[in-house]
Order: sequence, then structure tokens, then C-alpha cells
Amino acid sequence: MIREDCGHEELSRCAKPLQLLQSTTDLSFAPKREELSKLCPEFHSGLRCIGSYTRRCMTQMQREEFNKIYQGTNELIKELCREGDYQNEFLKHSPCLQTVKPLHIKCAERYQQTMSSIFKASANQTTHKQQQHHSVHKKDDDDGGNDIENVKIVCCSFKEYLDCSEDVTRRTCGMDTGLFIRDFIHRMSDTLMQNYCEEYYKGSNHCPKNKFSMATRNSLSAFSMISVAVLATFTIHRIR
Repeated sequence: MIREDCGHEELSRCAKPLQLLQSTTDLSFAPKREELSKLCPEFHSGLRCIGSYTRRCMTQMQREEFNKIYQGTNELIKELCREGDYQNEFLKHSPCLQTVKPLHIKCAERYQQTMSSIFKASANQTTHKQQQHHSVHKKDDDDGGNDIENVKIVCCSFKEYLDCSEDVTRRTCGMDTGLFIRDFIHRMSDTLMQNYCEEYYKGSNHCPKNKFSMATRNSLSAFSMISVAVLATFTIHRIR
């Protein structure tokens, strides 16, 4: 029986402080050291909340898989919030990242739309499964194929976003900042990419070869945390 405080809503609440850090549209969230100092306690609070959630709501095996996904985020927050070379590097690039924010929004649009669609479909699927207990085994078989296809969509979409973000940053801010932002985004999802997306790297024949969409929308929301939650859900589903 699932505890009331073990639903996706509780995990989303825990992850809320990290949304700014993992936003696909605002990579210059703290242009000054003082602003970063105010945000770091919130980041650490989010990580502690997530850690508490995994201890309460997951088996040891599930917890180990989930922690692998969050490993990159944990390590990045430690370096970003500790005075030293990495924090100085981030603050050095942050002013120019503010100038390319509109371009990052364009890069992020398709990725966000993809994650939103998958999240909604996953939520609808969960609701339907709860209403169809008598066909659970057949449905689980069908879900396996959907999970694989969704992982492919997530990975290919993320790779396109990563390439686009580096390109627009490099053209405006120079090669060093372009490489930094690619490394920053990749570290946030490094273990996730290694576990699930290695075969979908750009240049493989697994992803469509069409160019990244650069169309804009009136309003955007940050969905990168959803990608972690969705892929974590797939992991937990497989090891049950």
C-alpha cells in the first residue's frame, strides 16, 4: 500500500527548490555571488527532502537506482555552492548567459513540450491502470514498449537541446562559455544520460536528423525536473 506522502506530488514538492537550478530557460539564475549564497540553502534543502522521500518511499534497490540519477545534481550543487574554482567559473560566465537567455528559451521549447506531453500521458496511464486492475498484467506488457519509446524521445530531445544551447552560447559569448554551459547542463543529467541515453547521442541512427525547432511561444515552463522524474519512474517500474 502506497503511503499518502509517497506520491509524485510529494517528490515534486521536494524538487521545487531545484527547478531554478535545472531550468532549461534560465541558465544565469545567479549572476552575483550574493544571489548564489541566498539560493544555495534552498538547493540543499531540496536535496535533503528528496533524500528523505527515497528513504521513506523506496526499497533499497529503488533508492540505489534513483540516487544514481541524482548523483550529478548532488555533485554539481556541492561545487557550485562552495567557494572555489567552479563557483568562480560559473560567476564569470553568468553575465553573458543573461544576454542569451532569449535564445536558450528558443532552444528549450521543443524539449519542454516533449516532456510535458510525456508527463501528461504518464499521468493518464497511471489513472487508467488504477481503474483497470483486472487487466494489469496485459497492461504492464504494453507499458514496457511505451517506456522504451518514451526514453528514446526524451534522450533525443535532450540531445538536441544540449547542442542548441551550446551553439547559441558559443556564437554570442565565445567558445569557453559555450563549453561551460554544455558541461553544466550535462553534469545536471550526467548519470541519467549514461544510464539511459548513451546510444542516442548525436551522430547515431537512433534519433531523427531534423534540425532543432527554433519557433517561440508566449509562455514556457521549466520541465527538466520532469525528465528526471519520468526516467526515475521507468527505472522503478522495471525493478519492481
